Amino acid sequence: MSAPLLLGLLAAMNPVEPASEAPAVFAVIVAHNQSSDGSLAPLSYADDDGARYAELLGLASSQVSLLSVLDAPTQRLHPAVAKMARAPTRGELLSTLSRTFQKIEAARDAGRRTVFYFVYVGHGSIGDDGEGTMHLSDGRFTRADLYQEVLARSPATVNHVIIDACHAYFMVARRGGDTAQMEAALQSFLQKEGLDAYPNTGVLLSTSKAKEVHEWSRFGAGIFSHEVRSALVGAADVDGDGRVTYDETRAFIAAANARVDNPMARLEVYARPPAIHLNEPLFDRSWAQDAPRLVVPQGRAGRWYLEDERGVRYADFHSADQERLDLTLVPQPRYYLRNDTSELEIDLGVLKHADAGDLAPEPLALAMRGSEDATFQKDLFALAFGRAYYEGYRSAAPSPEPAITAFAPPKSSGVSARRWTAVGLGSAGVAAAATGLGLWLAADAKANQYTTYVGDDDDVVQLKGTAQDYTTASRVLVGVGGGLVAAATALWLWPE
Repeated sequence: MSAPLLLGLLAAMNPVEPASEAPAVFAVIVAHNQSSDGSLAPLSYADDDGARYAELLGLASSQVSLLSVLDAPTQRLHPAVAKMARAPTRGELLSTLSRTFQKIEAARDAGRRTVFYFVYVGHGSIGDDGEGTMHLSDGRFTRADLYQEVLARSPATVNHVIIDACHAYFMVARRGGDTAQMEAALQSFLQKEGLDAYPNTGVLLSTSKAKEVHEWSRFGAGIFSHEVRSALVGAADVDGDGRVTYDETRAFIAAANARVDNPMARLEVYARPPAIHLNEPLFDRSWAQDAPRLVVPQGRAGRWYLEDERGVRYADFHSADQERLDLTLVPQPRYYLRNDTSELEIDLGVLKHADAGDLAPEPLALAMRGSEDATFQKDLFALAFGRAYYEGYRSAAPSPEPAITAFAPPKSSGVSARRWTAVGLGSAGVAAAATGLGLWLAADAKANQYTTYVGDDDDVVQLKGTAQDYTTASRVLVGVGGGLVAAATALWLWPE
């Protein structure tokens, strides 16, 4: 098939929204590998995720700001992004938000629809006051900050908040809490300070239960963020309309993790679209009209990953039979579409659009690097994603109440069973010690009595024996009581 004819067919099958109707898109991305106080082990790929989000959202907008310290390898891979990056400090974040909101207001005043992305990748934790926080290089950005400095101030028509934070699960539930407790905590907070005040805001949140599943060196990225980007570039677009919705993204990530049996490794994502428009796209690929595109036709169904010539793993997907994918690409001269045994080299130096069906696969020439977790290697993207899975997922999966509550963990209500046990032990210890002290005083009284007692020697001997018995019993009770109080104190103070 000739190149002009191919491009004509692509244009007919995927009509492009006129440029005049495209909204003004803005993004502020915070990606930080370190914790603000050094208490958490550094991450390896938060900066890489920040750079890749910047490249992807940069396809739709030149109004993208990145706050991140990119390490040397990441700067070499993303030199243009490295030039625009600023330090992830609180002052820089607040000033970046102010500048961005001023530009959004100007676009809005000019009559344009505006879309704002706030993306955070990095450490998350819970403060002493029970409030969830994000880590910046000079301090923390709390849940209250997120509401007051981002959502309340944003003048955009629609906001999208994407959060990929370590231990995000523990930001909405106490340690050791089960799913029911987490849901109860979410509902409790939603009643107090939910998203109802921001119906133009959608949220996508990672909620994995263990830090180790957040990053994987094979992706060179966080697993959640890599799957989100894979969805947004078109792998989740089951209806082929170019608009990737929250529903499609959530279903795509569910399919990617469906075969992961280890509950500590499986991602469970919260996705909530803006209440005012439930079909609001999380990303509309028509905004990136000048970006290259790759068609993966029905004949290429299966488990694939896409890597560019820099070695950056761009997307993973498992296309179902009779499904056709249309992927939007960050401009690079060459991409490689690979599975476990073969690869297709995609040269974009001549045409901006390519069809994988026109290319002949070659034996995989790339040697796999390193020894990775077998769970991820075997199970991620093991299940095909397409219309059938999407429709089944929508009908079977409950719509979760997500999201922004990740940064508002409710304070513990009541006293835990363990601490009630500590109270019981402490009370018993105090009672034992008090009884012992009483016996000690009684023994002392008896001792004073026989030292001044004038009478038969047998009576004196009997008094001495009674005093000695009281003394022994009192010492035992005081020792037991002290031990119980010490154990109760340790049990009460030991972290939950």
